[in-house]
Amino acid sequence: MQDHRVHSRFTLSVTASNGKEIYTGTETPGEGRGFEFFESLKPFDLAIRAGERALRMLDAGYIKGKKMPVVMGNGFGGVIFHEACGHPLETEAIRKKSSPFVGKLGSKIGQECLTAIDDGTIPNSWGSINVDDEGTLPQKTVLIENGILKSYLSDRIGSMEVGVPLTGSARRESYIYAPVSRMRNTYIAAGKDSLEDMISTVEEGLYALKMGGGSVNPATGEFNFAVEEGYVIRKGKIAEPVRGATLIGKGHEVLPLISMVGNDLEIAAGMCGAASGSIPVTVGQPSLKVDEILVGGR
Repeated sequence: MQDHRVHSRFTLSVTASNGKEIYTGTETPGEGRGFEFFESLKPFDLAIRAGERALRMLDAGYIKGKKMPVVMGNGFGGVIFHEACGHPLETEAIRKKSSPFVGKLGSKIGQECLTAIDDGTIPNSWGSINVDDEGTLPQKTVLIENGILKSYLSDRIGSMEVGVPLTGSARRESYIYAPVSRMRNTYIAAGKDSLEDMISTVEEGLYALKMGGGSVNPATGEFNFAVEEGYVIRKGKIAEPVRGATLIGKGHEVLPLISMVGNDLEIAAGMCGAASGSIPVTVGQPSLKVDEILVGGR
């Protein structure tokens, strides 16, 4: 059996300075295609978007940290679900009893508005595969459906030890590594709410339009992620930009607090490092509202 994989990515960064501080805006689109991917790119538009973000955040003030409602932007905002919930749903974590989701299949872990999917079959997507690294065909795997935990992501060892079907999720960077269960294109499915409706329900909170980097403990789901572009929400309206915000919490505790899910699903390319090396994955979500989360600031 053979499998030919092509990935193309474009990375752009724009740095703004006021003589005392600097701030960098980034855009990093990618797809599972060859040079034809670049024909569809609009580099000037990406540069304008990144540059405007850098200028807005350079002059922004700092947010005061506390627990508050947060509306998260679509696309790369899905990195929190990927890190804090996706990894603990891999059988590599389940079989080692190092996940808060051990023994939770069939349990309600979120509100009915929440459905999450890992799909290895999306045409030309950055995280798609033709066959996994154990020779199993990929599939669309519903992880959470209307708040109910439906499935884990499995490789052959995980499938046997945990007692769940194969999902075609065994992946590795190269032959240096043994394949283990890993994510592919992982996203929270689109809901019915509009961004405007979500913002209007918040008296005082944060609009985290674009997420940055962060860290997570896969065993506990504890995460800490920086907000690359954020705005204060005041009396149901988006107000001034703020920087220095971080979102802090535990994935399995945040899931039940997602009360509204938007209709603007978007996915974004990324690289994921774990036991079997660094592999291409996509993360994604529509805009969504978390009723309360700890926001770190100054």
